[in-house]
Amino acid sequence: MNSRGTTQKPNIKLQYEKLALLAKEAFSIDISADKMLLDEQYQSLVLNELGALEHDEISALIVSIKQVISNNAQPANTNSQSNAKPTLFSLPLYLLLAVIMVVGLIGGWLFLQPAATPSSSPSESVVQSSAVNTPIINDQTTIQNIASAQPAPSTVLTLPVSAPKLAFKIHGSNTIGEKLAPALIEGFLKTQGVETFYWQTTDESVEKTLQYIKNNQAYAVELHAHGSSTAFSDLLSGRADIGMASRRVKRDEVQRLLPSLGDLSKVGNEHIIGLDGLAIIVNQNNTLKSLSTENLAKVFAGEIANWSELGGPDLPIKVFARDKKSGTWDTFKNLVLKKFKKNLVKDAQRLESSSDLSTLVSQDESAIGFIGLSYIRHNKALSISEGEGTTSIFPTRFTIGTEDYALSRRLYLYTPTQASDLIKDFASYAISREGQSLVEDTGLISQNIRIETVYPLDGAPRKYNEYTREAKRLSLNFHFNYADKVLDNKGKRDLQRLIEFMEENPGRRLVLMGFSDSIGNSQKNKLLSLKRAMAVEKELISRGVHVMSVEGFGELLPIANNETEVGRERNRRVEVWLM
Repeated sequence: MNSRGTTQKPNIKLQYEKLALLAKEAFSIDISADKMLLDEQYQSLVLNELGALEHDEISALIVSIKQVISNNAQPANTNSQSNAKPTLFSLPLYLLLAVIMVVGLIGGWLFLQPAATPSSSPSESVVQSSAVNTPIINDQTTIQNIASAQPAPSTVLTLPVSAPKLAFKIHGSNTIGEKLAPALIEGFLKTQGVETFYWQTTDESVEKTLQYIKNNQAYAVELHAHGSSTAFSDLLSGRADIGMASRRVKRDEVQRLLPSLGDLSKVGNEHIIGLDGLAIIVNQNNTLKSLSTENLAKVFAGEIANWSELGGPDLPIKVFARDKKSGTWDTFKNLVLKKFKKNLVKDAQRLESSSDLSTLVSQDESAIGFIGLSYIRHNKALSISEGEGTTSIFPTRFTIGTEDYALSRRLYLYTPTQASDLIKDFASYAISREGQSLVEDTGLISQNIRIETVYPLDGAPRKYNEYTREAKRLSLNFHFNYADKVLDNKGKRDLQRLIEFMEENPGRRLVLMGFSDSIGNSQKNKLLSLKRAMAVEKELISRGVHVMSVEGFGELLPIANNETEVGRERNRRVEVWLM
């Protein structure tokens, strides 16, 4: 007797059991050692699928198992005729006839019996029960299903689920979080092949969660919009992965976040995702049309308390303002109140929601408020001037796009240097052309380039007005840091947008017009404005874009007040014109 044959199955079963344990530990895959022992097709499928998963210990064990199987498959010694078992045709004739008769009688009796229903068969009930517990691996299982430990293809997840895997958390500005962020999140996920979304809201109107399914796994994106300041506090504490802000990160915030998150003021971490204008809104029935920033500050400080003091009706002014955490409030405070050393009137009604503020102003003829451009709705926006020597400008998509409007502002996403690829991909999508189209759709101002007709201006240089008759202006300005020719972060990305625009408009030519603030000698400022325009020209020429002319107008035609740093930043610009 062959002694190897007596130990073959116990040994192979032990190896199957060890393989099942490893598969469970490494990939959460359930396989049956007993079924592998009895079912060669199942055994082959398991070995092939697990062998493709590149796990060293499992691979070594599979090699050992296949060697044992191969050895066991060798043909046995059949030389001895005395050990051969009798076959049907080797039986005597009378025994063969007897076997045929017995088989015939049994077959006839079975033919006459009523058919048993599937539910009445105990043996079939056992089979069905075992089928319910069939291991994950079966004839339909793919390597991908095993490798990712996903449910079988027949399992379909439906939303919402109780415990989705968190993809990322985005916190901060209500201006961004109310409409724009949800649109960008959905648009981005669609580019990742996601089709099903489910928004869950809470009692907090500014908190919600998006659930979605990808590769039969449920994920969630957490969106909290309590104000721009919370973007940086939550990034620091780890409660957020992405910060939304309707103002730029402050210097002290940069320093506080630097050790753990990297320099958020750098172009790789700061993403300008759109533009907005702080519209000063009054009720549609209010007859006032314009305000200077100085009078605006006095109104919100309570120093001008009746509309009749501004040429309006004899009604007390009722002030509405955003809450202290809001980036909208922070921008208004810096552009208006702080500029004139004023404080908000104590009886101002503060609101967390932009939509709520807009609604309340539309219902009260004595009201005034400040709001993002997309929230004007049933109200009237006033034109605003920076003061003496500057033009009163209405907030429009073009005047905000060029940042000529006195109360225009940028909207930001901030991501840590060590952010995941998913987070960086989302930020890149937000500033892409597709993402910017969604910015436009939500009522904010995109950075996709538009063309605008410009008319001659009183007091403008002759050369400037000549261009207004021959050229059109593009909806972007390049801005620079103080006293140098270095583009700011928006300018660096606008450069690429301008290159793509010119590639789509072959044969057109550009004119670059440089301007400066009024700090220092006027001749030096004119030279500096020319050098800034030439710096943009150099970047464009190196990328194959032709520039027809470069002009430097120095401190002429200021669009903002040179008495503030914010105003000087806006005056240091290069306008782009198209011939």
